[in-house]
Amino acid sequence: MKCFSALFLFAIAVQAQSISVPLSPDHWIIGEKNERIRPGKKLDDNGKLVTHLGRESLMLAKGFAYSRNLDFQNGTIDADLAFAANGNFIGLAFRVQSEDEYELFFFRHGASGTLQAVQYTPSFFGANAWQLYNLPTYAGPAEFSDQWFHIRVVVAGLEARLFVNGAAEPALVIPDLKQGYSKGSIGLWGQDGGGYFSNVTYTPDSAVYHLEIKQNFLPGALTNWELSDSFDASEIDPATYPGSRHWKWEKVQAENPGMVVIQRYRRDPNILPAGNRGNERVPGSKVVFARTTIHADRDELRKMNIGYSDKVVVYVNHQPLYAGNNTIASREPDFLGLLNADNDVLYLPLKKGANELLLAVTEFFGGWGFLCKLAAP
Repeated sequence: MKCFSALFLFAIAVQAQSISVPLSPDHWIIGEKNERIRPGKKLDDNGKLVTHLGRESLMLAKGFAYSRNLDFQNGTIDADLAFAANGNFIGLAFRVQSEDEYELFFFRHGASGTLQAVQYTPSFFGANAWQLYNLPTYAGPAEFSDQWFHIRVVVAGLEARLFVNGAAEPALVIPDLKQGYSKGSIGLWGQDGGGYFSNVTYTPDSAVYHLEIKQNFLPGALTNWELSDSFDASEIDPATYPGSRHWKWEKVQAENPGMVVIQRYRRDPNILPAGNRGNERVPGSKVVFARTTIHADRDELRKMNIGYSDKVVVYVNHQPLYAGNNTIASREPDFLGLLNADNDVLYLPLKKGANELLLAVTEFFGGWGFLCKLAAP
């Protein structure tokens, strides 16, 4: 058995040959599910075979496409990408199980060379979780142009590496693919104007890989939680303690570094908020309640760091303590609403014995989750 560690093994089977993926639209399943486009973005050529910068290419202004009858698990994927003149996001997906479940590397137009030029995200229930999986591991710098640029994705076991324009070093190394050891098709993704895809090929790898991911929780991370069902935030008030409602609670576990990814368990509403809506309850947005128990040896005030996306209300022992807003553009015009352990700091009034910590977490789009890190007593 081959083990692969941080050094990553480029274990492409010697006999493997590069296979070209036809670009004709009938070779792809093309949809617009859960994707958005702003006014003024052209859709005339969406999902069509066109000529762009002298090359035959498949155009995706809005939506997601994946190749029919293709089963990819490990190996190398090569493709040429180019942004549309008014396109903002373009990407390549792999191990596509459906339009809802896949792994994705995507690029931001005009962000070449910046810290978030390229990013990895999984999709759960048809919504990407880029606000949860962000800097420094899942986003990084890359150099690319408005013309054609080449990408190579090397996938092996639970790890993937992204190379841009033939660079010797990867732009991103993902050590723990969030869909696990899945397999599936190759996909193309365009959003908010999107762009063009050409010369899509793949080389399969038949090697066997070690599949262990080590837990690496932040000190003090609260990792044992239960989730309620999801509710429309316009129909239930997250700022009101739910009381003794007879809800079903589902036990869930946190993942590294202590984050609970709600959209693994509940479908993300994936709607765009109109700027910073403050405490307004927006139809179509969703709220889930999460609860855990904290044991204290004495009455005390205990510091807790909390990260979340997009909004939260915190209760301790049935009493409201804090309401926070981490929605995109809520804190400053360029604020992306990224989740990290230092989004906010609270002081919990704990009593000796068992204490209930309850969160109401409201979501618009981009990633639904939270992380709570308790200071030592």
